[in-house]
Amino acid sequence: MFAAGALSELVKGYFYRHLPLYIALIILFSMGVGFGALATQKLSPPQRADLVSYLSNIYSSLTQEDNPVINRGQIVRQGMMDNIVKTTGLMWVLGLTVIGAPAILGVVFLRGFVLGFTVGFLVQEMVFNGFILSTSSVLPHNLLVVPAVLLGAGGALSFAASAFKTLIGISKENIYGQFATTTLLALCSCGLLGLAAFVETYITPIFVQLTRGFLV
Repeated sequence: MFAAGALSELVKGYFYRHLPLYIALIILFSMGVGFGALATQKLSPPQRADLVSYLSNIYSSLTQEDNPVINRGQIVRQGMMDNIVKTTGLMWVLGLTVIGAPAILGVVFLRGFVLGFTVGFLVQEMVFNGFILSTSSVLPHNLLVVPAVLLGAGGALSFAASAFKTLIGISKENIYGQFATTTLLALCSCGLLGLAAFVETYITPIFVQLTRGFLV
């Protein structure tokens, strides 16, 4: 009980100290979402037609519950590797290099852009049906993906900032402790992304099937 309480206080203390950083990341991610939604208006008719065809194929695969072609286990593993390696792993490495830390902001913005573009395109193309489809097919796993991205980015940026201040001699923070904290946050981010891949493969299709009756 005492250990759990002490851990809770450490977690609260960390996020309290880095609250401005996480607020800035949330704003950056939100800007990415906004720009992504606006980008849908710049699509040419051929690009729009290709995207509609692509999304229709995805929707068909999601609504086929017993499709023998789909290897859901392989999809989960592939999704986990792509997200963990290309998102959390990349941000962790960029944070360790210190000089690559600004690129972490680009990763956060890009993830927001992709999300905003996807939802914006569905709503713009299908209006109310697009909103329902976004809620059932995009929202479930992104409830885990978004915190995972922000958590990993915050940890990597905080390490980079601490390491930079230590290198130039304006701080005497325990860099090893900061490294351990950053790595722990990266592992938590990986866990959330792994769970998100599971939700996207096994849970999202159920939500899509449940909302089929609302799509006209």
